[in-house]
Amino acid sequence: MKKALLLGLALGFVLSTLIITEALAQADGAALLEERCSVCHPSARPKSKQKTAEQWEATVSRMMGKGARLAEEEKQILVDYLSKTYKP
Repeated sequence: MKKALLLGLALGFVLSTLIITEALAQADGAALLEERCSVCHPSARPKSKQKTAEQWEATVSRMMGKGARLAEEEKQILVDYLSKTYKP
């Protein structure tokens, strides 16, 4: 009985950690969109698009080539956010 309870608690902890991590990544992606992308154009511009993950990857890479300041980790967070939020 104790093992089942401990297993249940551990599973609950892991699941809650995953949910919190995903929520923070979404918040970080939204913040990156507002902070970095809106330097050159209104954030409404990318928000009006619907693209696949590969298309968002290409778009963000292209923008980085034009001067968007994103570290590789930030790029992945932004691409993940855009592809989950603004998908076809």
